Amino acid sequence: MDWMIAYENRNVFLYCPLCSARALKVHKKSAYVCTECGLEFYLNTAAAVVALIEDEEGRLLVTVRDHKPKEGMLDLPGGFVDPGETAEEAVRREIEEEVGLKAEQLEYFGSAPNRYLYKGVHYATEDLAFVCRVSDWSGLKAREEIRDVLRLKREEIDLERFAFDSVRHFLRLYLNR
Repeated sequence: MDWMIAYENRNVFLYCPLCSARALKVHKKSAYVCTECGLEFYLNTAAAVVALIEDEEGRLLVTVRDHKPKEGMLDLPGGFVDPGETAEEAVRREIEEEVGLKAEQLEYFGSAPNRYLYKGVHYATEDLAFVCRVSDWSGLKAREEIRDVLRLKREEIDLERFAFDSVRHFLRLYLNR
């Protein structure tokens, strides 16, 4: 997908972060140029992670979003990768923060581009999915940013109830394997 992130954000990012002039102009699909000082300002893709976690009965762990964007819709545990953090560290951290579980084993599953609109700003993300194994489910509880935690059988998964295109993509691949 060829998103024009800079164009979508043209009414959000107006001032140069270097010289403060109101002189940012769309330069490339993910960049601006300041017509005053010449700074090229890039909106680089952010890394994010999601976890596919099945319990011992083959049910998939699914969360219900408690905040915008897409409040009330279904999602998988996950979130943004922090600076200096590996994707594996991020997925482990997000699982623990959101649902109180410790991932013991991770297997890279795939990647997909995503578009994330938050408070009027369009973000391009590259979402990395991991199949995760958990043996101790006793700490399972909806925590940060999560309204509820569900465990769904394959036949109960309705892709249209999921918040993001990338998650629907991962679920289609996962369910068809």
